[in-house]
Amino acid sequence: MGEAITKIAEGFAKNQLIAYFLMFWAATFFFSSISGFLWLAEGYGSIADVIVDGLWNLAELGCAAILVLLGLRILNEKE
Repeated sequence: MGEAITKIAEGFAKNQLIAYFLMFWAATFFFSSISGFLWLAEGYGSIADVIVDGLWNLAELGCAAILVLLGLRILNEKE
């Protein structure tokens, strides 16, 4: 049973599906971050909220960039 799971995992790792999943995941981080910045722009938060949420949104943008780069790298390896 362990060998079958390993073969499935290896085949899945070679599949382009992972690359597209990573890029869609990056899109969720990106749009979540944009939504957070829009919320901050409305000015409903205190200074502490603005600082923490601003850093959170920047971290989400960073995660989105990393996930897109990983997805593109996987796609380029297939070529």
